[in-house]
Amino acid sequence: MIIDDQRTARGLRTVAELLELAEAGTIILDPYSVLVGTRVRLGDGNVLYPGVVIECDPESSCELGSGNTLLPGTFIAASGGGSIVIGDHNRIGEGGARLVAGQPGSRLTVGDRTRISSSPVIVAPADLGDGCQVLGQITAQQVQLSGGADWSHPDPDHRGAVLKGFGKARGLSVGVGEVVNGSGDFADASLERQRAYHPDAPRLS
Repeated sequence: MIIDDQRTARGLRTVAELLELAEAGTIILDPYSVLVGTRVRLGDGNVLYPGVVIECDPESSCELGSGNTLLPGTFIAASGGGSIVIGDHNRIGEGGARLVAGQPGSRLTVGDRTRISSSPVIVAPADLGDGCQVLGQITAQQVQLSGGADWSHPDPDHRGAVLKGFGKARGLSVGVGEVVNGSGDFADASLERQRAYHPDAPRLS
């Protein structure tokens, strides 16, 4: 059918191929609105909500692990020799999100159990460790967010690094238990402990 021909011409899986993914364990809630490139590698048990787009051109690579949830408005694109590697059990795209690697040799890595939400744009090179969070309308590039426990850990000192707010974050390194809450240029924002926002949280060894 015509929509399959159009998808094939753009390096995207056909509806039938998406249904095969669903039969193999990927949860695709609306195969007609989900677009997944033929070169995209998916692990087990990922959940793709309507409107998810994952593209990868022949010069690039894009790999997702298992148990990830991609919500409506998630756009992931590897092109021009870029690379995107996403781990397991991440929650991406609540309120939209864009993850892009579009330059030769550029690499965007996301660990496990992260949260990326509220319309951020993350551009390679970038490294988001386990449990990290990017929350808000932030354009982030050349950022290094150290991995730790996820957002649900009771002690914020153990959680992965956080960027939140809005604006541009470039060339930042944020450690475990730290947060940058920016409004405009993140270079002007203070590096804080996440505990400052959770003063009554327990202190665990």
